[in-house]
Amino acid sequence: MNGPIGKDSLWVEVSDERFTEPVQRNFKRSGEPQQVTAVDIDGAGPQPVRGLELGAGGEVRPGPAFACVVEDSGSGLAWLVYGGEAGLWIGAGTTPDAADPSAVFDAFLLVAREALVFA
Repeated sequence: MNGPIGKDSLWVEVSDERFTEPVQRNFKRSGEPQQVTAVDIDGAGPQPVRGLELGAGGEVRPGPAFACVVEDSGSGLAWLVYGGEAGLWIGAGTTPDAADPSAVFDAFLLVAREALVFA
């Protein structure tokens, strides 16, 4: 399960390889996660963001995405955006499709606060 562990850590694990490379990362958090509905990853405006959850039968379905302030060695503090066991889906649509050239899939994102739209 992705999310806070203890009082100052946040765990992100993506184990499904259909949309992005698997990762296991621990981040030092500075706050509580908040649900997000959109993110601007390229300066072209906010796009819908969803977490990708694994169903009991192995199917992938959209779920909520979250953001939390974390320490980033490169820039001090940043907002970590994360989703479910299969990662994040950024883009329009109702069903995640790895062949869709307009969709972006990633294990997690590190962005500035201005890039986020909160639920």
